[in-house]
Amino acid sequence: MRTTDKPKHVGRKVIGGIVGLILLIVIITSVGSSPKATVNTTAVTTKTSSTSSASSSTSGMKAAATAAKVGDTLNIGGSKGLAVTLQQIVDPASGADQYTTPDAGKRFIAVEVKIVNNGSGAYNDDANSDVTLIGSDNQSYTADFDDVSECTNFNDGSYTLAAGESATGCVVFEVPDAITAAKVQFQTVSGDESTGEWTVN
Repeated sequence: MRTTDKPKHVGRKVIGGIVGLILLIVIITSVGSSPKATVNTTAVTTKTSSTSSASSSTSGMKAAATAAKVGDTLNIGGSKGLAVTLQQIVDPASGADQYTTPDAGKRFIAVEVKIVNNGSGAYNDDANSDVTLIGSDNQSYTADFDDVSECTNFNDGSYTLAAGESATGCVVFEVPDAITAAKVQFQTVSGDESTGEWTVN
């Protein structure tokens, strides 16, 4: 009887070994397939990052290409720390009294600017020399020195600002009737470290 039972016991061990081997093969196959999912995930992440970077670059270019307009503030004067805002363009402007009139075929244009001293020390300059009007004929027009009723010309053009102070005034130009204002430029006389420019039309 013992001789008959022994082969059965051995057969069960063999079958158990085969089943274990099959389970081991299934586990190895399953683990081997998992890296593919990781590779796919990485590829998608890289593509998204690239798209985001391209979008950011396009946005930066658009911002750089934008020109200053009426109402915009520009930092001018480098270390002097001036912040200049083109407040408005008065076109046409009226003389301050009945005796102040433009020449025949011409009109007054007043350019109103606000100047803020963001520097650490006092600053003084002349707005009549700082501000230039560029006409639609691409010609530069300098201050006319006449007064208009719409705004004052600082202190005959001059301004003195302590640190943190601001002043608002107009610079007046006499321009031919056929010419319109195209641009306004502001460049300090005391130090030409930088120039601000606004597009009017």
